[in-house]
Amino acid sequence: MEKTRVQVRTLVLLGLLKGGWSFQVTLSKDPVEVGDDVVFEVRSPDKPETGSWQFRNEQVVFWIGAKLVVGLKYNDRIDVNYETGSLKLMSVKLSDSGDYFVHLQKAGEPPFSLTGNATLHIIDSVTKVTVNSPSPYPILNNTFSLTCNVSGNADSRSWLKDGQPLSAGDRITFSKDNSAVSFNPVLVSDNGTYQCIANSYFRNGTSTGYSLVVNYGPEQVSITGPDASRIGSSAVFTCSAHSQPVCEYTWFINGKLVAKGSPYKIHPVNSSNDGSYTCTAWNSLTERNSSAVKMHHVLDSASSWSRHAVAMVIGTLVSAAVLV
Repeated sequence: MEKTRVQVRTLVLLGLLKGGWSFQVTLSKDPVEVGDDVVFEVRSPDKPETGSWQFRNEQVVFWIGAKLVVGLKYNDRIDVNYETGSLKLMSVKLSDSGDYFVHLQKAGEPPFSLTGNATLHIIDSVTKVTVNSPSPYPILNNTFSLTCNVSGNADSRSWLKDGQPLSAGDRITFSKDNSAVSFNPVLVSDNGTYQCIANSYFRNGTSTGYSLVVNYGPEQVSITGPDASRIGSSAVFTCSAHSQPVCEYTWFINGKLVAKGSPYKIHPVNSSNDGSYTCTAWNSLTERNSSAVKMHHVLDSASSWSRHAVAMVIGTLVSAAVLV
């Protein structure tokens, strides 16, 4: 066994004495995150007298003895170990990715000329993740999508709804790289808080929550208020509708615009307040409207009020009898 070791050492020495040897440079870490430092480690048989490092046919550094010449792009970013020829590259950038070549020489005993190379991989990790939408407002039964934007390099993306993994379905689909999720159509059941998780080699990032609220309506518009009022009394009519966001309400009596908003209050009631009341609900986001109609009678005396009340009771009894 000892004899074999001696033979190997002899071969190495003869190779060094004859001149050119190639060797692989060892990296202290690879890949390297943007902003970190990395060392190109060289194990030379002796202290080199001269040496140089190149990257993409550009001089990184060249030295003779202790005299150092640094490339303009690498000022304050490198450090050389003169004993071995190892190179330390600091605060790496994405543009530092690629092949590096080193050449070391010594003219003394034993003489040597060494060349080596290493490939450096730089990764820009995830630094910020945000979720937004190309459409300003989700509207019921329309198509809607969310986009995951990542600062840095993401190997993969995934989505959460209300803290739980979001899965694809008949209506919900993901882009090929999961950078977008589409709802076709979007429904009220899709309301919730959505987040995007971006994964990278070094670290992961999660966006803040995007609150999805589907806009819809107006639907089921209705008017509440008295069927009849006496002259001089007060009357209040309320209009309501299922809608997101809240609707704007407009009132018409016998086709004439009389008020906006809800409730609509009348005091004192007069004969002009008799007739057909229409409330129109308008949703400015969905750009839709819907209306409800109610009849309101104005009575000019107590006897008229009594007759109206009796008619209402009779009407109610007749309806009950029909149902029976």
